[in-house]
Amino acid sequence: MIKCLQILFFCCLHFFVRTQTVRVDSCWTSPIGITPVLSAGFGDIRPNHFHMGLDFRTNGVEGIPLFAVADGYISRIRISSSGYGRVLYINHPNGMTTVYAHCARFSERIINVIVPLQVQFKENEFDWMLSPDQLPVAKGEQIALSGNSGNSTGPHLHFELRDTESEHALNPLLHGFHVDDIAAPVLHGIRLVGIDQNGYLIPGKSLSVLLTKWQHTVEIPKDFIAANEKIGVCISVTDPMKVGGHGFGLYAAEIWTNRSERFGFELKDISFDDSRYVNNHMDYNEYKSKGIKFQKLFRTKNNPLGIYTMQSLGGISLKGQDSVHCSLMLSDVNGNETQHTLQLIYPHELSLSSDPFYRSSNYFLPDSSYVFRTKNMVVEVDANTFYEPEKKSVNLSLSQFGSSKTVIQRPICLRMKVNPTLPIEKYYISVGGTALETSHEEGWLLTESKQLGTFSVKSDTVAPILKELPTSSNVLIPAFLSWKISDSQSGISSYDLYIDGEWTPIYYDQKNNCLIWQNNRRATIIGPKTEQFISLELIVKDRCGNKSVWKKSLFLIYAPR
Repeated sequence: MIKCLQILFFCCLHFFVRTQTVRVDSCWTSPIGITPVLSAGFGDIRPNHFHMGLDFRTNGVEGIPLFAVADGYISRIRISSSGYGRVLYINHPNGMTTVYAHCARFSERIINVIVPLQVQFKENEFDWMLSPDQLPVAKGEQIALSGNSGNSTGPHLHFELRDTESEHALNPLLHGFHVDDIAAPVLHGIRLVGIDQNGYLIPGKSLSVLLTKWQHTVEIPKDFIAANEKIGVCISVTDPMKVGGHGFGLYAAEIWTNRSERFGFELKDISFDDSRYVNNHMDYNEYKSKGIKFQKLFRTKNNPLGIYTMQSLGGISLKGQDSVHCSLMLSDVNGNETQHTLQLIYPHELSLSSDPFYRSSNYFLPDSSYVFRTKNMVVEVDANTFYEPEKKSVNLSLSQFGSSKTVIQRPICLRMKVNPTLPIEKYYISVGGTALETSHEEGWLLTESKQLGTFSVKSDTVAPILKELPTSSNVLIPAFLSWKISDSQSGISSYDLYIDGEWTPIYYDQKNNCLIWQNNRRATIIGPKTEQFISLELIVKDRCGNKSVWKKSLFLIYAPR
């Protein structure tokens, strides 16, 4: 009996591991030097973007070897304090590009190419395009070590597959990467909303559907919609790979009615230019207020996402004293499907058609551009900045434009007049406690902002705080030096390290407010005093030109680590 239970346990354990283990076709090799286990899928909904690739676990540690999945050449190298951090792009002969993000370190061959370029142009934040002959790579060649750089929330490999020509992100699970998956998507909730003829949400018209197992029936309240309005269906769904397992994002959904109304989406590929429209693909207000990601089975007329499988805007039409039968199909990339039915009943007379709910006199409309101007402030808004019509709220005399709760697609442009008592470069624009990168021109401060609210002009004459962090070794510099930096006002602008007067690359770990110098000289710097020493000088500036300087002379001997 005990032996049978042990066999059952190990079978279950094997099943659990296999459900998230990624296999690759022979045209690829695994990008990571341990068993490739999936922690996030393609198209998962994230704040302000779709997840554009696959995340592979690294067991909570950095330094796992990363490999080129096929022959090709490194076409782009980027080093950033945010976003993807240290990231490599490899172009392959099959017309695809693979991306390896959040690296801790690149291979020596790559470092030997990029560091001289960084030094030549004195660029810590680095984005460089390469020709096919500069850094060719072979299938299975180690190119980097996994890490936690950029905006990563923990050590892992973020891996992407892109169409080289269009640069659209492709779903790797449709192009030679596979995950064992026997579980169908799970429906957690349905919300009904009122929408106008443009697919815009009508305020105050939402209804949660009480779910049964597969068939759901709801009676629509009186006056929920008018004759020129429709019902929009929103769904909360996860896709586990085994029953009760971790829920990934939904691959595809489709809804159709017995009146031939049809709408759906499918996450085959996503344009990077449109990824922020995830805020319009989901019910953003419901997400911000309750943390639940409801995806819409309809769209607004200004939503350009290419994930939709129908040309229509979607939505379900109802008449007075009416009933509509809807079918809902949820699918994952491996063909597992869940089907539900939804019966909508409207036992009331439909109110007569009325004028459009949203009028340009009261609302910012998504397809319109705007300019607001006073003698001390100018606000310019491009078309397609707003996802939905937004109630106008403008008081430039109080430097207020819009609501901080409103999410927008494009930044607005601002100009604010300043009457300086300090040099004008000491001033910056702030909104909601966040400093904006600000320039100046003829007595005006200029900036862009993806946040709305009340703006203010502030001055900054205080230099950043800069503090050397202790190392974990009894030597002064074992493998790296690091400094904690912070600036509570205008924000960090630049950081430069000089060793014996020569500019040297340094990495800014923005999420931890830390600067890190990797000791690539293969020197262990120790005491006591010898005849050799190096001098280090670190200069950190904020956006208003205030600077802090750290200096130190260190005596050393050269010895292999």
